[in-house]
Amino acid sequence: MNRRRFASLLAAASALPAAWMPAGTAAAQAPSPERLAEPLALYGVALRDAGAQAFLVAARAAGGVDLPLAEGAAPQLDMRGAGVPALQRLTLSVHEGRVARVRFDVKGYGQDNQALRQLLVAKYGEPYTVSPRPLRFGGFDLRAAPRGGFQWFFADGMRLVYEHPRIGGVTLSYVDDDRMQALGGGSSTRQVAPPVDALRDRL
Repeated sequence: MNRRRFASLLAAASALPAAWMPAGTAAAQAPSPERLAEPLALYGVALRDAGAQAFLVAARAAGGVDLPLAEGAAPQLDMRGAGVPALQRLTLSVHEGRVARVRFDVKGYGQDNQALRQLLVAKYGEPYTVSPRPLRFGGFDLRAAPRGGFQWFFADGMRLVYEHPRIGGVTLSYVDDDRMQALGGGSSTRQVAPPVDALRDRL
């Protein structure tokens, strides 16, 4: 190949958009996801370094009912009485007496599921995909339930993660990645729902 031909091919390659570049190159150029300034809170409790018992008191006050557990099992509450659409069982992971993760089992279909996704977008904005290169995901609150993982990042180091896998249940998790890593965890009767404004403080 002569030098003129080589120079022409090199110039063409340098003009390719990032989507045509190798995944590692594109990922290295991707901007860091935006972090929301307010602390991630649930039931009026800022979760970063929150005491597990203080959080459980707040969850019960919001309508949670303790579920029977085997000895040594993680605390679980039935949260259907809290009035937030689609949220069902809450499981609390604890590290050194502090909240490491709050995970909800979520009804994965129907109007309740869409209402939950709409509430999340109204409060936190559009989520990012859960992937090595997180990207904004528009339309998360539309009728068709999206499959995959979606997350919001917070300046206090917490993450909020909605997961709808192809196989398995839908979950919504409030995650302290540092405490989960230390744990080795990687990262009823229907009630009339209160107004959306009232629900904003319950997500």
